[in-house]
Amino acid sequence: LKTKHEEIGALLTKLKDSLGEWVKEVRLSNRLTESPACLVSGEHDLSPHLERLMKAMHQPVPETKRILELNPTHPLVEKLWGVYQQSADNAMIPEYGELLLGQALLAEGGELPNPTRFTQLLSKLMLHRLEQ
Repeated sequence: LKTKHEEIGALLTKLKDSLGEWVKEVRLSNRLTESPACLVSGEHDLSPHLERLMKAMHQPVPETKRILELNPTHPLVEKLWGVYQQSADNAMIPEYGELLLGQALLAEGGELPNPTRFTQLLSKLMLHRLEQ
């Protein structure tokens, strides 16, 4: 995993920079087998479940950013790395990062920060794919 992280570290940095508003880190995961991405809390951060409970009780919830973990063996992550290698400035890379973040949020039962943006990106991706 460390070798793979060193190999695609530049992509992880690019994704972190583009998602910095929502995540504090983007790193590779050794826990994922089927999914391309997941969100994890930092060691001293509240869990998403506890945050939802506190919000439901109208308690103040400290704003925390989560860690986006990517599955280095998932075909989506491998293809994204290939796109990055061809053109590190490809405008689709940050958009794919947003989609991966959205997938991870939805998979854990969370809410998207901007559902309209997510559906626009998804429609754009589908249209791009259908045009090929």
